[in-house]
Amino acid sequence: MILDRDGVINQDSSAFVKSPDEWLPLPGSIPAIAALSRAGFKVAVASNQSGLARGLFDRRALRGMHRKLRRLVEAEGGRVARVEVCPHGPKDGCACRKPEPGLLYRL
Repeated sequence: MILDRDGVINQDSSAFVKSPDEWLPLPGSIPAIAALSRAGFKVAVASNQSGLARGLFDRRALRGMHRKLRRLVEAEGGRVARVEVCPHGPKDGCACRKPEPGLLYRL
């Protein structure tokens, strides 16, 4: 099962989610991910994170957000198998920014 992150798992923001403190799960998302995992699905996250290219946050902050996600899911008895991100901006022309298939290939 491949899930998007911002607006699917956590609250999205037009100002970007820039830190673990700003990363807030949507109601019900964490228990739902844990339930999928416990039911035998491998859960992965594929997310465009152009805030990296824009200099709004760094990889350390991004890792912190994903550690928080994993910790919350694990507390509910589940597991996030993989997280893949596109760090490029919308005009960079990369192959990994959704809707391009690069993140799927990595997963």
